Amino acid sequence: MTRYPAGHRERTRQQILDAAARVLREKGVDGMSVADVMSSAGLTHGGFYAHFPNKDALVAEACGCAVNQSHASLGAAAESAPADQKLAAYVRAYLSRTHRDEPGAGCLMPPLAGEIPRQAPEVRAAFTGQVKRMLKRTQNALPAHVEEADREEMAMVVMAGLAGAMMLARAVDDPTLSDRFLAASRRVLTEMIGPEGEPDISGKN
Repeated sequence: MTRYPAGHRERTRQQILDAAARVLREKGVDGMSVADVMSSAGLTHGGFYAHFPNKDALVAEACGCAVNQSHASLGAAAESAPADQKLAAYVRAYLSRTHRDEPGAGCLMPPLAGEIPRQAPEVRAAFTGQVKRMLKRTQNALPAHVEEADREEMAMVVMAGLAGAMMLARAVDDPTLSDRFLAASRRVLTEMIGPEGEPDISGKN
């Protein structure tokens, strides 16, 4: 029997999750297969069931992994911004051409929101949990001048604006229209969250 070093099983499982999080955002739940994920992870198909009972279990757990990955990449743009400008910086990074053109490294909501209602209860519950997590994070990132009573609703509007604009920007086959969805949404959302937002309607990023 082959003996593996300590931690091998955990590392392999994480390798599968990382690959699933990427493929999930690129192809969606229905378009993703176990074979796709294992191939992307550089592993054999047969090894999958040593770590997950089925595809739904993988998707449910990969949702959290995808959120962690996208927060690390999109949130990096906000790290160097002053505290009251972090959300505006995040909005600009989110509504950028880079994010639009690289869905596999981006936010979970735009590629999955349309098909989640048709998925298994455990997948829908996992997605809902991550949406609530992102909502709380967005609420906490709002500038201090936003009244406490308004913070949750404003965070909801910001999240819906980000995800909706990105969905449309990726869906249309007119590059100019796609850029305009991003630019207009950047301007409106940064203005909405306060004077700290620097509206950018150039469409250059």
